[in-house]
Amino acid sequence: MAGDLFNENDIMFFKVINKQIEFGVVCSVQDFTASPGICHVPYHIMEDLAITEGENVEIEKVFPAKGTYVKLRPHKTAFIEMANPKAILEKIMCKDYPVITEGQTITINYKDLGKVFSIDLLETQPAEVISIIDTDLNVEFGEPLDYIAPTLPSPLRDSAEDELPAIESRPINRGEEFVPFSGRGYRLGSK
Repeated sequence: MAGDLFNENDIMFFKVINKQIEFGVVCSVQDFTASPGICHVPYHIMEDLAITEGENVEIEKVFPAKGTYVKLRPHKTAFIEMANPKAILEKIMCKDYPVITEGQTITINYKDLGKVFSIDLLETQPAEVISIIDTDLNVEFGEPLDYIAPTLPSPLRDSAEDELPAIESRPINRGEEFVPFSGRGYRLGSK
């Protein structure tokens, strides 16, 4: 897709649309060398569009807005547990995804760990299609798909209280008045 040698103004963006599922992905053009009526699309985009080689697609030119915000949802909790997931995203997305679309699922191939992470783009602002080239993008993470909330310890049940030894307590009789901590004390341990 778009290389690091291009200026944003030199890049042309197109939306490749699968009309059968009414979904499209925005990408840039590397070169115009295909025969008329034919376009070569990377395999990961074909997967996103649920198309195979030889199928018809619709192509329209788009002018993406400069992005200001994106909300992401990783498929795996392991992604957000890495040392600096935002830096990894910035490095890989600027190279592989200069333009993103709300509702798209992107794939981050993190070669340092030999792992591939899928990430859903839940929300983009100020538009559905945004450019992330040379922009300050606020990034928010939603709960990963495999996230399991920690369970809180349950409070003592009545049956647990029944298992505790009875503590002898005798209030000091000073009329009908209650006096706190007036029972007999016991020392724990042996001495």
